[in-house]
Amino acid sequence: MGLRERKKQRQRLEIAQAALSLFRERGYDETRVRDIAAQVGISDATFFNYFPAKELVLDELALEQVELFRETIAHQLSAGAKSVPERIAETMRAAAAVVAADRDFQTVLYTRSNLFHSSGVLKERTHEMYRVLRSLFELGQQRGELRGDIDAMQLAELLIAIYHFTTINWLIGWWNGREGLEPRMAAAIDVFLAGCRVA
Repeated sequence: MGLRERKKQRQRLEIAQAALSLFRERGYDETRVRDIAAQVGISDATFFNYFPAKELVLDELALEQVELFRETIAHQLSAGAKSVPERIAETMRAAAAVVAADRDFQTVLYTRSNLFHSSGVLKERTHEMYRVLRSLFELGQQRGELRGDIDAMQLAELLIAIYHFTTINWLIGWWNGREGLEPRMAAAIDVFLAGCRVA
């Protein structure tokens, strides 16, 4: 990557981080493009060169979360002392903790970003995250810890579906309960893993 491209990437990240800070401070709807641009010291036109619309900043922030999740799963591939089910449960607890620590912003991210109908880089990185997660399930199958009669990619897809649906229900207060996301997630993942483990 050349110097010019690195500078553009740094500027894009700086805009996204400034937007995140303002979204947390003022709320998404109350933050205007000119507020973000002023925070970074750029013009509105420069902002629009990087993000044609304010909501596209959310896609950048969603991409950061997908990348963090992918890196965490990749790290778990080499965590040899633990069983694969333990690694999966640990990863999902950590992901739930990230969401629970920033509920207001995560609600905006889940309801306003293109996380569930992504394209371009966000879609590519999400697919890559699924491939790494599939590798983790395949490792569990090779070690005889997880059932080998289920396609590893389908297991990855089901795990992510459980994660997102449990998260969304918690974010919108579907159950009207006071229970935190982390215990709900842990319980859901325990049920999932019980069906995946070798009897």
